[in-house]
Amino acid sequence: MNIAQRSRMGRAWLRSYLLRGLVTAALGLLTAPLAAFADTSDIEHRCTALYPSMTQYFAWKDCVKAQTAYEENEAMIRRAEERKRSNEEAARPCIAADIPRMESLAAKVKASVLADARLEETQAAIGLVLESQGVIEIPDNDIRERVLITSIHTQCASDFHFLINVREGKDKKIRWLRVSAENAPAGYPAKIHDEFGNEFEENRERERMRAQDAAFQESLRAHMADEERKAKEVRREFLKSVKISNLRLTCDKPDLCTMRTIEFKVTNVSQSPVKDVSFGWMFASKATDCPAELGTNERRIGAILQPGQSRTESIVIFGTPAAGDAKLCLKVTDLRGLERWEH
Repeated sequence: MNIAQRSRMGRAWLRSYLLRGLVTAALGLLTAPLAAFADTSDIEHRCTALYPSMTQYFAWKDCVKAQTAYEENEAMIRRAEERKRSNEEAARPCIAADIPRMESLAAKVKASVLADARLEETQAAIGLVLESQGVIEIPDNDIRERVLITSIHTQCASDFHFLINVREGKDKKIRWLRVSAENAPAGYPAKIHDEFGNEFEENRERERMRAQDAAFQESLRAHMADEERKAKEVRREFLKSVKISNLRLTCDKPDLCTMRTIEFKVTNVSQSPVKDVSFGWMFASKATDCPAELGTNERRIGAILQPGQSRTESIVIFGTPAAGDAKLCLKVTDLRGLERWEH
């Protein structure tokens, strides 16, 4: 067989191959349902744009098949969603009547979950409320923890339900109870419902912080009381810098003695000068002791007492008791040391 014969045979085989492809395509179009042909016209156009050559017929055919299957699946999903929306809308009156039952169960679940209970005990307690214990799983975000999952479903033709999660921490303590409304109908709050949940971990932390703050406040009060006690002790010792002696009480009218004069000597027994010595006095029964502290009745502003120096003081008092069994209590109530510029 020479080269010319081989060329003629090759061209004849190619014409036969293309003719068979066209016949097969035509038969496929003739046998396809008219409705399907109408639905797939756009798909065929798109696939023709991708595979325009006759030699790409089988690739074009696979493209049409795949795109048709995809469009049919999408249409099926849209129809299912439409049916779901229609069913949900039809179920709204039923759901509205069923929500109080669901919320009542959620409140009972909240009451059954205790902060100090183990997760298995919580599972059993919830099971008594819902007649379904749920399942305990390992959460995706922390393999060291566990979560109890259960739900409260509506009794209506709807996917609406309360999803209940009880999370257990690494320390085997309940971290939280959370209830969320899933597939909630329009007009009902979706997602987390705090009124049915409980943040046990946060509550424990708040209680710990409260106890820590209370302990700090108590420690602060004790410290301040101790500092006040020390300050009073230092003040009492400082008041001892001046000693009262030679106390004498005279009566201007011996038959009445409603006005008297107190005469006494004050001496600076400290090693530093003092000034502005103040005195307090009162009359008390002879059967009682004088109080440890007295209020100030008399001030000597500006008077300075050097170390070892003494000075005689007198105080006139009115309205004194006439009874002879009263005794006089006299104390130093205040004084101060000298500033450097006062020396």
